[in-house]
Amino acid sequence: MARKKIVPPVAPRIVQPNAGHRFLRYALLFCALLLAAWFSYDYGRTQAPATAEAPLVQSGESEASEQAITGLEQERDTLRQQVTELQQRLQQARQDLEAAQARIRSLQQADSAQSEAQEPAPTAALQSEPAPEPQPAPPTTVPASDDNTLQLENVHIEATESANVFRISFSVMQNGSGRVTGTIWIAVNGFSDGKPSRLSFKRLSSDRRSYVKMGFDLQQDVTEDVVLPDNFHPKNVLIEAKPYGDVYTGTSVKIDWFTAG
Repeated sequence: MARKKIVPPVAPRIVQPNAGHRFLRYALLFCALLLAAWFSYDYGRTQAPATAEAPLVQSGESEASEQAITGLEQERDTLRQQVTELQQRLQQARQDLEAAQARIRSLQQADSAQSEAQEPAPTAALQSEPAPEPQPAPPTTVPASDDNTLQLENVHIEATESANVFRISFSVMQNGSGRVTGTIWIAVNGFSDGKPSRLSFKRLSSDRRSYVKMGFDLQQDVTEDVVLPDNFHPKNVLIEAKPYGDVYTGTSVKIDWFTAG
């Protein structure tokens, strides 16, 4: 029997890399690390503004809100100040108006007292008891100073059936020629509750006319009823004829209050 020859196993040969291959590997690894670092930096750079923009926007909105609130508060304070100034001006205007009204009343009272200063004050008998009925006076005539001056003649005051209604009659005349137009004013002076008072024709007439229309060629006869208020004691009556234009001259007459009838 033949013997087999045993061949011992041959160990593989280990080839050691040379220095050039090792340098190339290190260089490739280093480049790979640099690329990874660059990609990481670029990614962080592109993502950082997006993540940091939100707080900046929120901060800007908060600042704008605070500025708006501050502006509204300033506007509110300004409006309050304007309202206060308007209230002060209104109060001052009211005080000025009250002072002006008081001044007007004072002037009216002084004017009324001055117009009746020459007339005697009513006696105690006049205030407490009815005055005795006076005798009628003769008709009053105002003489004319020239041909263009109007004349008031035949002035009469008559009592009527009504206690407070009286009839005043008179005539307006001229000596010239041509038509006369204008107005006739009537007023009654007396005392109301012991105080001097003047009542205009507008207050005395039943239809509240301010005057009597005047229009005639030679003569105009006037008859008017007047209504005296209660607690009024007449003293005299004033009649004024006022023509329009400059051709004729007006005239007036004041007679004591004497009633006939």
